[in-house]
Amino acid sequence: MPLKLAVLSTSRIVAEFMDHLAEMPEIEVTALCCRPQSEAKAKAMAQAHGVPRVFTDEDACYAAGGFEAVYIGTANHLHYAAAKKALEAGYHVILEKPFTATAAEARELFGLADRKGVILFEAITTPYLPAYRFLQENIAAIGPVRGAMASFCARSARYDDYLKGIWNTTFDPACNGGALNDMNVYNLHYFWGLLGMPESCEYHPSRGANGIDTAGTVVLHYPDFCAVALAAKDSESEKFASIQGPGGYLVLHGGTNSLDEVYSVLGGVRGGGKRTDCPPAARHRMAYEFAEFARIVAEKDRAAEAEARTRTLAVMELLDRLHAADVQ
Repeated sequence: MPLKLAVLSTSRIVAEFMDHLAEMPEIEVTALCCRPQSEAKAKAMAQAHGVPRVFTDEDACYAAGGFEAVYIGTANHLHYAAAKKALEAGYHVILEKPFTATAAEARELFGLADRKGVILFEAITTPYLPAYRFLQENIAAIGPVRGAMASFCARSARYDDYLKGIWNTTFDPACNGGALNDMNVYNLHYFWGLLGMPESCEYHPSRGANGIDTAGTVVLHYPDFCAVALAAKDSESEKFASIQGPGGYLVLHGGTNSLDEVYSVLGGVRGGGKRTDCPPAARHRMAYEFAEFARIVAEKDRAAEAEARTRTLAVMELLDRLHAADVQ
């Protein structure tokens, strides 16, 4: 049986999720919930995707029921309160990244989930993609890591509005916006799952007029090497990542949220070596995470739940450290 889901918000990420529901037989959306001013948008979305009910009040939605879990795709600064309300109502929760504003908030929500006997997940595509398993399986073959880099930059559709002084949450520090809390979250998950927790870290932002980090470079210091992660919302570049060692290297062409083209090159020197390509993904990038969430709930897989929680808390703690290590 598919996991019955209520979806909170009509945001861009929610629209992308809804547009690819056909690739997610493990999920059935039975309700949409939104702000009153977004009701018309939600009704159009519900009609387009066969969702039977639309609510403009979370309490009414949760009281009506008819689903097991809530997917929250609200603006960043609303994540904590929205997740808390859904957990208190007794539902499993799938919470978009960035998970919360701080690691302390994340720990509080996980504690609440435990008390309620439900599961709390972070909606983060990277670790659930088949290409990520390929990277994990091949990283030992390159030998001791000697360097790593990632770049995930995309000029935001809202950047021009920001330059004109038109307010939006994406470029508001009070709304947990900015490049570190957006694309660099994917870079951090990418590196943490392959390299572990760094000994120290720095964040070098490029700031807009209101202090928001429109772009920024993360430096992660490991005992024998550094990893560098660039993210930008004010400019474009090719999206890529590379991890290298004396035995070869791992390459990603594409964003760290989708892992579009991944391959390893092992052995050889000066451009030699054997290239092995990871097969391309068969489904949309979000399908893999939601399939796994549905499986964990259905099978009550506590080990997989614990692994996901460990990953989320580690990245949240790393985000805390990076915000504190912000080099002005």
